Amino acid sequence: MKSIFLFLLLFCFNSLTIGQGNVDGFFKPKGELDVALSSSFGNSTRYFTGNNLISYDRNQLILSAYANYGLSNRFNLIISLPVINFTFQDAAVFAKLKLVQKNMSKGEISLFPSVGITFPTHKYETESGQSIGQRATVLQPKLIAQYKSNKGWFLQGQMGYNYSFFPVPSSIAASCKIGYIYKQWYFDLWYDYQYGIGGRDYASGLGGPLNSFRDLGVSYNRIGGVVYKNIGEKWGLFLNGSLIYNGRNISELFVLGGGVVLKFKVKSKQV
Repeated sequence: MKSIFLFLLLFCFNSLTIGQGNVDGFFKPKGELDVALSSSFGNSTRYFTGNNLISYDRNQLILSAYANYGLSNRFNLIISLPVINFTFQDAAVFAKLKLVQKNMSKGEISLFPSVGITFPTHKYETESGQSIGQRATVLQPKLIAQYKSNKGWFLQGQMGYNYSFFPVPSSIAASCKIGYIYKQWYFDLWYDYQYGIGGRDYASGLGGPLNSFRDLGVSYNRIGGVVYKNIGEKWGLFLNGSLIYNGRNISELFVLGGGVVLKFKVKSKQV
């Protein structure tokens, strides 16, 4: 059971094309480092504009590296970087601090804030149908709550605000997750929502011509899940999938992938 929880402390990714976000409800102990390496395939045949659903064929190969380190038992640092179609996208750096933890007879409740930033690693293309993002720098404060049962299941919810620097519109984000742990297995199902505040719409014809895809306001509804199997004390394997089934200025996107989790203990030097 303990080794399964090591996986829970790290499994999530930062790109819309990969998974459910960088921050979850579990914390790594001090001095422990987990690294997740994954590959995924994304397929899209339709695109949600501001008013319509249009045909849009695109495939994506997504590679990702993710690391979660326990600076203390209550403070974790998270770093991730996806590569989409062999082009580096937006790096992410997050920190989370466990403020409230209450143990009860049947489980545990925790409440904590998180703050992070995502930023483009280089000036990638944004003005074509094959672009990999809006090249946005985004500050992301979040508040996360989780209940973990002694019987192995858990519920998690989070709310956040994505403050994007000009010209990319900001957004409001929310998600919920239900999961279960059984011996060396882990399962979860999740729902993810984003509401783009203002911005332009693709092919709407309103407000004059669209000057840049970076002006688009992006909203979506997305569902997904994870299956993980712990192989030993130092590694494990997982499969994950997700579907964007509704939205605004975003592809109707199905992603299926998998990867490996590597676990390390970092020893501090004695002075």
